[in-house]
Amino acid sequence: MSFSLIELLAVLGAMGGFVAGLLGVGGGVVMFPLLYYVPSFFGWDALDAKTVAAIVSSQVFFSAVAGGWAHRRSGQVKSAIAIVAGGASALGSLIGAVASKWVSGQFMLVLFGLVTTGAGLAMCLPIAEGVETRGSESAPAIANLPLGICSFVVGLVIGFLGAGNFAFVPLLIFQFKVPTRVAIGSTLMIGVMNSTTGFIGKLATGQIPLLVTSVVVVAAGLSALAGERTHRVVPTALLRKIYATLVGAIALTVWITIARG
Repeated sequence: MSFSLIELLAVLGAMGGFVAGLLGVGGGVVMFPLLYYVPSFFGWDALDAKTVAAIVSSQVFFSAVAGGWAHRRSGQVKSAIAIVAGGASALGSLIGAVASKWVSGQFMLVLFGLVTTGAGLAMCLPIAEGVETRGSESAPAIANLPLGICSFVVGLVIGFLGAGNFAFVPLLIFQFKVPTRVAIGSTLMIGVMNSTTGFIGKLATGQIPLLVTSVVVVAAGLSALAGERTHRVVPTALLRKIYATLVGAIALTVWITIARG
């Protein structure tokens, strides 16, 4: 492996980590397509979807730890939401991570395309009146059962793809009426829990290439802190637009790839 490829992976990891801190998505929604498409564009062998998912599961964990802790210090985390959603999605993530050893790369791509499309469209919906004026302490109480069921399903996706926490942001905002900043901060703390089990599942089944993963993880963890600082000064309406545009563009790219076979 050349030093230039190491540099490229570090840059890609930093990009994913920054997005994790800014948008509360763990970074996987960015890292999956970056690792899948970019190395081959610069002349290196393409990474297959299963290897990419394994690397991303590690990057998401460390980015979520760094970004989630920063959001918690700034008071933008609802602990009750994070505990219930994190626990349920962690169980789903472990199951999905182990099961991912026996599914095809094409299945991974289609699943990623479906989830990104749904999340991007959801972020274009209007916000309910009064939601954005609430802080983490005044965010509405959420019934544990529906939150747990939804979180378990998202966790399964995270386990398969190594990415998927981005689905929690629109879920919390539009289904459970949580303010945008609190949804973003809480999602990162949820990501710490479910990415831990996802990471363990893929590590235990021998899916993680350690050298490549280490480079991506270090760069992502550091840049997640910069993303969180930027998040503080960006208006919530703009955060939602950035999220919808980013996820929508990624979904379109994935579907084009699938259509081309």
